[in-house]
Amino acid sequence: MKRNMKLTKKLLTRVVMGLLLLAMLGGVLTSCGARGGTIITTVTKGYVIGSNMLTEANGLTAAQLDKLADEIVASKNAATIRTQLVAALRGYDMSLSDFDDAKVESGELAARPEDAPAIALNVLQKNGIETFPYKNTAGDPVMTVADVESLVKCFQTNVDVDAQLGLIDRILHWIGLGFEWLINVPGFGSFILGTVYFAIALEILMIPLGIHQQKNSRKQAKLRPREMAIRNRYKGRNDQATQQKVSKEIQDLYAKEGYSPMAGCLPLLITLPFLMFLYYIVIDPLTYIIGAPEGLSSAFLTFADAPVAAGGLGMALGSSRGTIEVLSLIRENGISIDGFADFAYFANGSECLNALSGMADRIPDFNLFGLNLGLTPGFDSKARAILLIMPVLTFIAYWGTGKINRKFTFQPMQSNAQQDPAQGCSNNMMNIMMPAMSAFFTLYVPAAVGLYWIFKSILGVVKQYILYKAMPMPTFSEEDYKAAERELMGKDKNKPVKRDPDAPRNPNVRSLHHIDDEDYESPAEREARLAARKRDYVEEDETPKQKTSDNAYSEGVTIKEDDRPARKDKKNKKDSED
Repeated sequence: MKRNMKLTKKLLTRVVMGLLLLAMLGGVLTSCGARGGTIITTVTKGYVIGSNMLTEANGLTAAQLDKLADEIVASKNAATIRTQLVAALRGYDMSLSDFDDAKVESGELAARPEDAPAIALNVLQKNGIETFPYKNTAGDPVMTVADVESLVKCFQTNVDVDAQLGLIDRILHWIGLGFEWLINVPGFGSFILGTVYFAIALEILMIPLGIHQQKNSRKQAKLRPREMAIRNRYKGRNDQATQQKVSKEIQDLYAKEGYSPMAGCLPLLITLPFLMFLYYIVIDPLTYIIGAPEGLSSAFLTFADAPVAAGGLGMALGSSRGTIEVLSLIRENGISIDGFADFAYFANGSECLNALSGMADRIPDFNLFGLNLGLTPGFDSKARAILLIMPVLTFIAYWGTGKINRKFTFQPMQSNAQQDPAQGCSNNMMNIMMPAMSAFFTLYVPAAVGLYWIFKSILGVVKQYILYKAMPMPTFSEEDYKAAERELMGKDKNKPVKRDPDAPRNPNVRSLHHIDDEDYESPAEREARLAARKRDYVEEDETPKQKTSDNAYSEGVTIKEDDRPARKDKKNKKDSED
């Protein structure tokens, strides 16, 4: 029972560590996505309504309109109210339960701009905004179309179309321009082919690091006989003290031979920024390929996501970050963005449209075999549902390439404590969990990102196979292992045992082999053991002569023979001769 509890504890520990690692990876991806264009959902008062904004057509005073704007901003439904007021100004009542934005796009639902005040009051009332001060004594609305227009203008903001990219964004833009060249020249305008070429170029750049890692693995492989000799020396001893001793001797061996276990992490640390850079570029090509400022990218994403009734494109986006979906849908469906000039969310829509002039000609082709890989997998449309195959392919690719890659890489030895059912179970679980979590992340990124991960994993196996053939791992015979053991035994022969005499001894620690039991004795125990050994050892020439007493009362009792008279006579005889 106690052993099962230990195995369970080890298993849970490894599973938790694996989950933490994957959570860190998910956090990196989430933080990466946060840098891309984001839909603007906050509502602020871009302008304070004053008398200079009013005309004779206004029915409310500037103070009343300003107070109403403050109530809207303070409401938890501020973004919804803003959208519905913009739609009301265009003559659509989005507060109705049966409202369908698709009918607006198709022209089935007619606009009623003249009813804008009544629609606006209905919107305010349904969203919990008091409307009675804006009606006269007869109950008729005092609010006019001009008042609704003043409210809408109050929430407008200006987009900085001339903003300069920061240092990191500028570096990403330079990489994005190189990525665009790969798309247009060797990729013939295909975003997918450009991604493939980018992955190949990255692997070529990482070849020196791969060679360094392979040399480092060969150096570790050459130490295997001596490492095996150290482990065999303590074979069968699974106590913590022994395992710590084994680990220390192996680390000393590594340090002496100039091998660093941490050197294998160098390629990962260098390639991780490139992975993040590519993610930025893929998720927001409007910023990092076309070069639009981040504020303009976010404004354009808001315009694409806004309902058609409010003047937007009415796109159902699978993700609120990045412009890749918007650009892919615009290219695929031939959507015009001219409405951006009159989009009422922003005061300078015309400048925004001018800044994006020529954008349509730079949008790459995101299709592969008829599938739009610029979309995020989902269930809300047929085009997204088909892309659900991408997480499945990602799982298969990561699981398969991981299994193959282990055959072409050096696998470090495991200690005796690791060679147990818990270790095997946790390794198998991690082999499944890592591909599973990669497939899970693929659900929340554009399918083009998932395709890049798949292709990069395949390229990694190809590169490792080439390095494996060019720089094969050393092989050893049984004689090599025996020679290493003889060498280790020769070094340890007559080596004094070094131990801190003040170190406490654990009475429960006992190895299956007793060659080093002295390592765990206290000074008092050592003295007692030596004293007992002296008592048990009697030299033959010091054994006293004994005889059996004839006394009946002492039958069976041995007594020492008294030879004192004989020695006295011998002494007297010698004196007389002298």
